[in-house]
Amino acid sequence: MSAHKGYGQTWWGAQWLNSLSQIDYDNRLPRGRSYANKGSVTKIEIQQGNIHAKVKGSRPQPYTVKIEVPAMPQQQAKTLLDALALDPVVISKMLNRELDPAVLERARMMKIDIFPARWSDLSMGCSCPDWAVPCKHRAAVLYIVAEESDRDPFVLFQLRGKKREEFLPLLDTSGADAASALSPSPAGSWGSS
Repeated sequence: MSAHKGYGQTWWGAQWLNSLSQIDYDNRLPRGRSYANKGSVTKIEIQQGNIHAKVKGSRPQPYTVKIEVPAMPQQQAKTLLDALALDPVVISKMLNRELDPAVLERARMMKIDIFPARWSDLSMGCSCPDWAVPCKHRAAVLYIVAEESDRDPFVLFQLRGKKREEFLPLLDTSGADAASALSPSPAGSWGSS
């Protein structure tokens, strides 16, 4: 494996990492990246605002990492989805598992947060003895989330508590194509304990 693995290869994956690096005052993310590069994250599950992961560390049993992202209020989600439904370019890109920058722009105009603005936006826990936020294990998981979102931008909405199915009416302009676009990709759950 190369010593430098790419995370944040899409604008949305890069934005996820950029938002975190803007609040990483103690420069904790680089150690997490190193752990992510080494394959220390052995299991990750991303489901409706919750991330559960196992990360190898210095002890024989992997550490348990839990990260919660606050859910997007239902009315905000409806407002955003209604606005996105009016733009055929956005719909087309979403059908191809791409996220048009207009999504973030519209969300900002509506004062809807897609990405964290401060560490307190994330409720994080790790079974390791390091009290720093984030510890290297949590930081490694955050890099893997960027990698997962690079593969599937719907991960970002899952983190905010929105199910893929909520996008179906928005994207259902071509029947089976919309359903296949929303089918979970292999990203989002992998590894073994």
